[in-house]
Amino acid sequence: MLEDMDAFPLPPPDAQPFGPPCPGCGRARTAADAAGVAWSSRHTADGAETVVEFVCPACTRADIGQIETGLPTSRRGSAA
Repeated sequence: MLEDMDAFPLPPPDAQPFGPPCPGCGRARTAADAAGVAWSSRHTADGAETVVEFVCPACTRADIGQIETGLPTSRRGSAA
């Protein structure tokens, strides 16, 4: 049984980019990336809403030590 939130249509595979780029390196996220499981996500609270950033596999590997220990990850591409 699918819930409404699980039944969203994916854009065609040639649609580029799919969502914002990786905050670490700026790599574009394609529909194929979104359909796969290679990209990780960061969920942060921004006031009353939750902001989701998708991180490419290379930047996820670079930050794996911080992720495993629960420390803040670097945000090389952000202006923060």
